[in-house]
Amino acid sequence: MTECEMNALKIMLHDIRGSLVSMSATLKLLTRGYYGKMDEGVTNHLNELLSKTISLNGMTEEYLSRAISVGGDLKMEDEAFDLKQDVIDPILEELSPELRAHGIRVEHRFDEMSTRRIPVKANRFWWKTIFRNLLKNAIKYGNPGSTIAIGFESEGSFYRLNVYNSGKPIPEEYRNKIFTKFVNFGKNGNGGSDGMGLGLYLIKEIIRKHGGDIWYQAEEDGSNFVFTLPRGSAFSTDLFLPIKPAQLRLTTVRLQKMKKEELDQKAY
Repeated sequence: MTECEMNALKIMLHDIRGSLVSMSATLKLLTRGYYGKMDEGVTNHLNELLSKTISLNGMTEEYLSRAISVGGDLKMEDEAFDLKQDVIDPILEELSPELRAHGIRVEHRFDEMSTRRIPVKANRFWWKTIFRNLLKNAIKYGNPGSTIAIGFESEGSFYRLNVYNSGKPIPEEYRNKIFTKFVNFGKNGNGGSDGMGLGLYLIKEIIRKHGGDIWYQAEEDGSNFVFTLPRGSAFSTDLFLPIKPAQLRLTTVRLQKMKKEELDQKAY
């Protein structure tokens, strides 16, 4: 695909996304009775249409993020928003049909600081991409009736987040390929061909652009993806500027220390 065709695709997906967002907003008002009370059967049909529109919007955002990443441009304007209210909750709503179909229970494990709000200044679009990919993987690779847990903690100069799902962990021989570009894994971690293989690779790129990191933890009863975000970076206006080598080394040292402390606590 030429650069011109790629740019046209980005514009088209962006415009489609805008229309779907408007449709979703109108459907929400209708289902809540803003324009008057409706028959129960009509309301049920509208709720079903709303669910499909939200899912389609998520799909459009997913392909838009992949088109942007393939073009090598991760820079987008940042904004102030609440991570739970504006990102996590909408993505859970978007994925609610899949969660219900698989009988999956979602738990929030936030610290006291995040009981009400988790204020950040970043790009909402990219953060939705991060949580959408991690939660879709948790649904895909978890067992029916399993549990997904979303965690958030404030640890000094870092925010620490995680998405955990119960089930079989990824086999050890595949773990060093998890964040590799264009590599997919089947249900049992033995390779697959579905999708473009950009999900976790793209997530790692986005998080590293923020000055954080992401890694995989195999648990006895499941899989856990843990990622960090420097608190100063969360309120920066230059989120997607290249990280200087010295900054990256400092970030890596801090993260290695955090990982070592966690392993020492488990050993104890």
